[in-house]
Amino acid sequence: MAMPDVHALLGPSSAAMWMACPPSARLGENIEDTGSDYAREGTLAHRIGELFLRKQWEGADIEKELETAVNDPMFSASMYEYMTAYADFVEERMAEAKAKCTDHRIFIEQRISFTDYVPHGFGTSDVVIIADGQMEVIDLKYGSGIPVSAEGNPQMRIYGLGAYLAWSWAYDIQKVRMTIFQPRLDNISSDTMTITDLMEWAEKELKPKAKLAWEGKGDFNPGEKQCKWCKISATCRARAEYQMELAKYDFAPPSTLDESEIANILTRLPAFKAWAEDVEDYARNAAVNLGVHFPGYKVVEGRSNRKYADEAAIADLLCKAGYQETAIYKPKELLGITAMEKLVGKKKLETLAGKHIIKPEGAPTLVPLSDNRPELNTAEKAAEDFAD
Repeated sequence: MAMPDVHALLGPSSAAMWMACPPSARLGENIEDTGSDYAREGTLAHRIGELFLRKQWEGADIEKELETAVNDPMFSASMYEYMTAYADFVEERMAEAKAKCTDHRIFIEQRISFTDYVPHGFGTSDVVIIADGQMEVIDLKYGSGIPVSAEGNPQMRIYGLGAYLAWSWAYDIQKVRMTIFQPRLDNISSDTMTITDLMEWAEKELKPKAKLAWEGKGDFNPGEKQCKWCKISATCRARAEYQMELAKYDFAPPSTLDESEIANILTRLPAFKAWAEDVEDYARNAAVNLGVHFPGYKVVEGRSNRKYADEAAIADLLCKAGYQETAIYKPKELLGITAMEKLVGKKKLETLAGKHIIKPEGAPTLVPLSDNRPELNTAEKAAEDFAD
């Protein structure tokens, strides 16, 4: 009965965290994960995607379950559209597999185990396709924050490992392709490894780090990626010390810092800000909901804005006083583009009204070189504007 909790401790989805910072797993194991609307939305999208695949490749009757999913408050037209795209993508991969050999196979939402490398390690793969010596593991990600890459991704490698261990007895698998399908960002990322390289990684990298994480040992290794979803990120001393290294600059005026020092601060600022927000959120929740007292701070009633208790009554009184409805009511306003896409569906909105949707030029902003947007020559543009 305790297996789900054990699975959560060293699950594939958190591998980037516990492989980079092994002791973090045990320290956060007893902290409740309350979830979020984003997680619940993602779970619903995965369920709909699974239903589409089971209907297409297993002939399942999904009518009742799909009706339940469509009636969920988290459902939207765009979700249906994105999961249709997911099913279409899997169909494309199956067509590719069929072109290689007639004995191709697809496995949907299959439990996989990798306990020889990760204590009590198991999980569920979204899709596994096997054909002609190659196995492909496809992972659906519904998030729309940042594109997720499959290259060097420990979660995807663990899925690949688990799938290989599950089916290697029946198929001659020489390599594995690990693919992330992220429809809301039009992101498809793949990474291919030979089984020899994958097993070497599992033996030399995964196994020793999983052992440390399971035993609560190893060195703390704070960093932007591994700290992002860590349950103790707000109270972790190692992370605090890591972020407070910025204080060595004493927050001196920028004119006293050279370009390399400023670049170093810019590189660290996103993680520093995230850490500060985590500490603030933790302290607020502890003080308001748990009665914790922090020296020098107290809980007070926050500022609030006035609001109408009864809009209809107020409108009636104002109209009786001689004010016109056109004066007291706002004009009708269209939903924003993101909300409209959720209501209508991204592709359908583009078909119906795409020619009337524009994307103005964004203001110049400073980002790391790893950002995939093309660089602007702002000095040259300024000179052109001045000449004009």
